[in-house]
Amino acid sequence: MEEGKSRTERSDATRLTLIQSARRLFGSSSYAEVSLAQVVDASGVTKGALYHHFPGGKRDLMEAVYEQVEAEFTQGIADQVLPSLGEADADPLSVMEAAIAATLDASLDPELQQIVLIDSPSVLGWTRWREIADDHSLSVVKALLGAAREAGSIKPLPTDPLAYLLMAALSEAILMIARADDQERAKSEAAETLLALTEGLRP
Repeated sequence: MEEGKSRTERSDATRLTLIQSARRLFGSSSYAEVSLAQVVDASGVTKGALYHHFPGGKRDLMEAVYEQVEAEFTQGIADQVLPSLGEADADPLSVMEAAIAATLDASLDPELQQIVLIDSPSVLGWTRWREIADDHSLSVVKALLGAAREAGSIKPLPTDPLAYLLMAALSEAILMIARADDQERAKSEAAETLLALTEGLRP
């Protein structure tokens, strides 16, 4: 028994180790090509411990990995753009456009593409995939839209429907980029189109 650690702390550490190992494997290969035996070997735990934390096996692991990647991704975007809202001459709509640009740039990352855009929608199903994305990203979009509306940067449209529609457009854009033969061109075209959409919100 590791000295100084409670049973809960050891259990949490084991779960995190399993998620991190699965993330490396899923991100460098693919969900279909990774076996539970590989995850167990990479984690240094027993198969029993894996099923204790993830009763649904590989599918539950995929969901946990996706949630971790999505949470880190969203927090990274928020840390990158939200501080500028506090500047005296900040334009909230421009900040949101910067967040969209940063999201499109990040969508070129191979690990993110494999886990978030290729495997998770098919493994978890579209509805669950969107629920997790919305749990992490929707609050950021709503905050930016709320600030833009308060500042008069956008038309006085209902915030919630607008947030969902923008999230849907952005989700489709990054999926399109991941599937494109020329991803840089797809990203450029998506950025141009999304910018036209957001600029159309100005009064």
